[in-house]
Amino acid sequence: MKIDVDKMNSVRPAAYLTADKCQLYRSIMRVLYKEKEAYNSQLSAGSILKHLKENDGFNSLSIEDVKQALSQLTQWGNVVPMQDPREVSTIEEYKNKIYRYSPTEESIIIERMVIELEGKHSQVSSLSSALFDRINDSLVYFRDYIDAMEPKDMHDEWNNLQNDFQRLSSNFSDYLHAFYSVEGEKRLKSMDFLIYKDKFISYLREFIMYLPKFSSQIEEMLKALRETFLNKVIPEIIEYESELPSLNGAVSKEDIAERIHNQWSGLYGWFVNTDDRISNSEMLAEYTNEIIRRMINNAMILMQLQNSAVSKRLDYYKYLEMFGKCRDIEEAHCLSAHVFGAMGVSHYKFNAPRETDSIFENASELRPQMFEVTPRTRTYTPRVRSSGFANRDLEKAVKRQEYIEKIKKEQELLSSYIKENKLILSEFVGQTIPEEIRPIILNWVSFANQNKHRTGITDFGRSFKMTGGELKIIIEFSDGMLKMPDYTFEFEEN
Repeated sequence: MKIDVDKMNSVRPAAYLTADKCQLYRSIMRVLYKEKEAYNSQLSAGSILKHLKENDGFNSLSIEDVKQALSQLTQWGNVVPMQDPREVSTIEEYKNKIYRYSPTEESIIIERMVIELEGKHSQVSSLSSALFDRINDSLVYFRDYIDAMEPKDMHDEWNNLQNDFQRLSSNFSDYLHAFYSVEGEKRLKSMDFLIYKDKFISYLREFIMYLPKFSSQIEEMLKALRETFLNKVIPEIIEYESELPSLNGAVSKEDIAERIHNQWSGLYGWFVNTDDRISNSEMLAEYTNEIIRRMINNAMILMQLQNSAVSKRLDYYKYLEMFGKCRDIEEAHCLSAHVFGAMGVSHYKFNAPRETDSIFENASELRPQMFEVTPRTRTYTPRVRSSGFANRDLEKAVKRQEYIEKIKKEQELLSSYIKENKLILSEFVGQTIPEEIRPIILNWVSFANQNKHRTGITDFGRSFKMTGGELKIIIEFSDGMLKMPDYTFEFEEN
């Protein structure tokens, strides 16, 4: 996917949406947009102020505030001011330049987008099979009339196909978001969900019955028409669109071709499996089955909770009757201890190793656990018992001597394989090498690969340079086989 990085800058006409006075700026732009929809494309500052004062919150707004906001919107490229000579009655008014304002095309597009976002929460995502049917009909139309279609007919039918596909893709995304979002999780776990649970599950099951039928038909149709679309339909559409006149400036043929091919790839991948991913139609079936399963499980849990609450309510009624029949408060205390347990009991527990993990041991048979209670004051400090420390010089000397002997043994072992200040790993092939040498060689390789000169220093203090490594060899060690590059280690003279 190619992206024109030079165009990926901030969009100045959209700055009014997040500016400090965004409420005023957005209200002015909404007035201009609605008047534009009513074919009143130019408004003066006074007319805009009149429209604003019809709403609460702008009663104290002045004409100067509106003019300042319009001046800022002009700088952002949201409105275009045009001097209105009809309202000029004096030379002074002409010098002050009374303007009428109209929204730019960019602002109209932004306002439409904002209005669509504002009404997004009230839209219901539909999983109707009608869109599948319409997409299939469009593909059948291409198959049957491709030879008789003009470029304009191909372009129009392609747009109809893409509009239906975009609606399907958008509904699919909204549908998943509605169930897998935080709000959807809460909605599925609420008691209100039980009211429409059966109707919704029936709706999803009906959809999941028709989905394989339509998706398989469209999949077979797309596979059969793939070469036709790539070799004839898409080139014709690209050529037709590139020749269409545009007032917003010419669009390059490469951009049109990239957009059309991306649309085809998206449509094809939505219904046809590829090597690296499954189609969205199969994903839709899997997600729908998963949602139905979750709905049924949540409904069962909610019904169990509801029945539990009902059964507890009946138990409480029975307890009230029993308490009402008590002769005095002492008898009520006894009944309370029997029903609810002893009051005011404190339970202490802490993590400590138990004598046994057997569940058959009685707590009274175990020894009590001891826990030291300390005051909860800031000034309290635990008492530190002074104690000496053991002299471990002898143990350290023994460990040091063992380490020196180990290094000396490894040095003697390696020296037997170093010939003329070189250690050639390819000479190890066919021999059984002691396993102690393997970690030393791997450590040298890791050390040398950390710099571009591929040099390093061994634990014995010798500098080396690693060369070779183009071929792979297998070295047999006493504890197994190791496949690695055929490096050569060249050591400096002692």
